[in-house]
Amino acid sequence: MTIDIDSQNFESYVPVYDAIPEKWEDGRAFIVEQLKKITNSLNTKEIGFYLDQELLSGKAFIPGLNIASDGGSSQIFRTVLRLVVDTGTLPNAGVKTVPHGITIDNNFTLISLYGAATDPTNLQSIGLGFPSVTPANSVEVFLNATDVVIITGVNRTSFTRSFIIIEYMQEL
Repeated sequence: MTIDIDSQNFESYVPVYDAIPEKWEDGRAFIVEQLKKITNSLNTKEIGFYLDQELLSGKAFIPGLNIASDGGSSQIFRTVLRLVVDTGTLPNAGVKTVPHGITIDNNFTLISLYGAATDPTNLQSIGLGFPSVTPANSVEVFLNATDVVIITGVNRTSFTRSFIIIEYMQEL
């Protein structure tokens, strides 16, 4: 996706036009320009699918500034990928690891790591990592090269449904 980063107009609003030039030569250029605006607007919308496989999130990240081949002045935004990991029941005052399947190498950059857990019996939900004024009640979440790691300080096994969403880049 190519976006003019020098532009002050980053909004993805597509204006409505009710007048198209009558001459085909003028109208054709107008239509092409409108199609570009529509395409750019659609391509910059966040994609609403949360799947257990790597997919495009629809997000664009700061252009890669460290690309030596263009003198470090890349104007191309980087692609953000999304993956949902079903982490199931939270642990009882311990550590739980669930494989994420992401290739983590020198090109990997984490953009966002978040999730939630639900206790369907007591009708409670918490965000993951869950901070608490009582440190033992906190729930810590992080990634290592192979797994999502969840650490609980108290018994959280009543939270039987939990998911972690990982948004990341695989390019510099």
